[in-house]
Amino acid sequence: MKRSVCCLFSYIHFFMLQSADLHLRAIEPEDLDTLYTIENDTDVWNVGAVSTPYSRFALRQYIESQPADIFQTGQLRLAIVERATATTIGFVDLIDHSAYSARAEVGIALLRSHHGKGYGLQALRLIETYAFQQLHLRFLYAYVSADHNPVARQLFETAGYRSVAVLPLWHESQHGTEDIVLYQKFHPNTFTEPKATK
Repeated sequence: MKRSVCCLFSYIHFFMLQSADLHLRAIEPEDLDTLYTIENDTDVWNVGAVSTPYSRFALRQYIESQPADIFQTGQLRLAIVERATATTIGFVDLIDHSAYSARAEVGIALLRSHHGKGYGLQALRLIETYAFQQLHLRFLYAYVSADHNPVARQLFETAGYRSVAVLPLWHESQHGTEDIVLYQKFHPNTFTEPKATK
């Protein structure tokens, strides 16, 4: 693994990346099994842009080549670690980062065995704090299935994201072509926000 990956967080205040139950960190080689499980979960394919399985070899290469600078690559993936067990239970992503527009798309995936514990909301809160305080983003946004991912919709709405648009026939999944809801959350110090869609 490149040394710069581990150095990415050397200047970040530790409190930004931990909650009562979790902490976020750069991806390490020991995260391979969790990454393999999540990336080859067909339910994840249905809500994302990937629809083919990944080999362990491909994912090992991915981990080793993880980018260290979101300002250069436009993306950042962090491991979600359960503090009580020191176990990696999922990943949270910032992608399509635009420094000029001060925005990024956010995504999150947890192992099925850790659903329903409130970990998704904790991890989302942590990445928001990092995005707003460290990266100085104006807002985060997420694309969620309008009809077939109620858990994600509830997560983002509970976290204070607003539904600002519905994109008709936007995504192809096992359910067919489906509408996508665009969620958006602004930095607390942003005073002008668009009205939510009904």
